Amino acid sequence: MSSKAGAPPSSNIRVLAASTFLRGMRDNMVRVVWQPFVLSLGASMPLLGFLESLGGRGGIVTTLVQPLSGRLSDYLGRKVFILSSSVFAIAALSIYVSARFTDNWHLLIPGVAILGLAAVSRPSEDSMTAESAGVSGRAMAYSLVMLSFALSGVFAPLLGGFVADRWGYVVVFLMGLALDMVALSLVAGLLKETLVSHSRRPLAFDQLKGVFRGILVPPGQLRGFYIAVAVDAFAWGTGWGILYGLLSEVHHFTASQLGILSCLSSIGWAIFQIPVGKLMERYGCVKSIVFSEAGGVLLMVGWLHATTFQTFALLQILFGFTIATWLPATMTWIANSVPKEKMAEEIGRLNAFRGLVGFPAPYIGGLLYEAFGFRGPITVNLIGTLTALILVALLVHEPTMD
Repeated sequence: MSSKAGAPPSSNIRVLAASTFLRGMRDNMVRVVWQPFVLSLGASMPLLGFLESLGGRGGIVTTLVQPLSGRLSDYLGRKVFILSSSVFAIAALSIYVSARFTDNWHLLIPGVAILGLAAVSRPSEDSMTAESAGVSGRAMAYSLVMLSFALSGVFAPLLGGFVADRWGYVVVFLMGLALDMVALSLVAGLLKETLVSHSRRPLAFDQLKGVFRGILVPPGQLRGFYIAVAVDAFAWGTGWGILYGLLSEVHHFTASQLGILSCLSSIGWAIFQIPVGKLMERYGCVKSIVFSEAGGVLLMVGWLHATTFQTFALLQILFGFTIATWLPATMTWIANSVPKEKMAEEIGRLNAFRGLVGFPAPYIGGLLYEAFGFRGPITVNLIGTLTALILVALLVHEPTMD
């Protein structure tokens, strides 16, 4: 299948990087204050975990929307789903504002579910990045797009935390809403479709009936990778998934301090991302994934023993390293392992599989906190990350498909 639509591939990469930067600004500003915001409305830690399990990064809504949108984007094209993402985010942030004014955490349930729907764009964005770069340039293209997100995190969390401490959460949500409006306009006006009309698969609704059928049984040649990634998702969802809430509750960190921590992880991510991309092109994806999991084990040990803000701050640089070695490596691995005409569908299936395994993790982390304190969810995160490291080393091999 031809994946070009007549526009220079570099043009799409630039637009994707710019829109990722803008939405990354929103994501980083909002996420750094989101968990303290929920707790400020009177929610408990298990309830916070439930909301993350519903529509957080690995929530059930976030999970289930991706295989469907991945399949549909192979029929309808990529751009429409990237546009839809910003529309859902704008609606969700509007509901968050209403929850603050009414002091009603119940409104967060539909709000977080709608924000989960914003993940509708993920398979399309990943596929469009690969289609715009070609096989030989995919690792670097993913690294560049990920770098744009990392750069947004260098200052956006600090800005969000400062604004929340000074003027309140509502101003942060309104700023995020405005950023998504700009991103929506940018994508609508400049992004070129990579899946041209004559090469799209014909839309057959009977095929959509089975879109979730294969999620729990991944393709045989990809099964080891799926299992390792799913274990990783559950592990990190348990501890890191509620980390800002834990730090706010246990160590009484302010929104500004949480913003500093997030900024430092993004600085580490930005520092490592391009060198990691170049090393991946030379040595492959699997070594990068192994280094990421090993860094995660060290990070969990550090979190378990950290007692001061300064120590947590230093550890965020290591966290940035784990992100830089994980995200482009996993996306490049899956992009190089399936035919391009099924790429978005497979990326959606992968995200759904890891999400179905990982979505209860934040809620379980909240229960572990109530039972064992801070060490409970972080210890489970450590054990799961070590398990994922072993699984990657034993089950995952470099893809051979061009």
